[in-house]
Amino acid sequence: MIKVSSPLFDQAYEIFGEALNQRLNKHSVHIANVVNAETPGYRARGYEFENQLQEMIGHDDKLKLKSTNGNHYLNDRQLVNGELEPDIFIQPTESIGNDGNTVNVEGEMGTLAENQIMYRATSEVISKKLALLRYAITGGR
Repeated sequence: MIKVSSPLFDQAYEIFGEALNQRLNKHSVHIANVVNAETPGYRARGYEFENQLQEMIGHDDKLKLKSTNGNHYLNDRQLVNGELEPDIFIQPTESIGNDGNTVNVEGEMGTLAENQIMYRATSEVISKKLALLRYAITGGR
């Protein structure tokens, strides 16, 4: 994660940047599930980071603890250096195939589509914020 230390860039840039990184990671996990849909014994994995991102949004930098190491935890799922620790888990399933595989391809494709929409929306918000800065810098020209 790239940290921007300028008053022009508020916490939103950090949060949106981290959201893009986490969405990319989530995409990779669910693509791996689809790729392994025919692998005997494969257990589908899940990737959740939204709750950790919410904690990051509610965090007040004025109350930030002093730390001697960037790998110390700020809260349950966020490192002091700003990186999130997502939940990566084996997805609970109601049905297991005869080969022990738990991938639901339709469900995975739905998750991938939702994640892609959220990724695009986040990148669009970043683009709009940068366009506003560009507008201000150029004096509206």
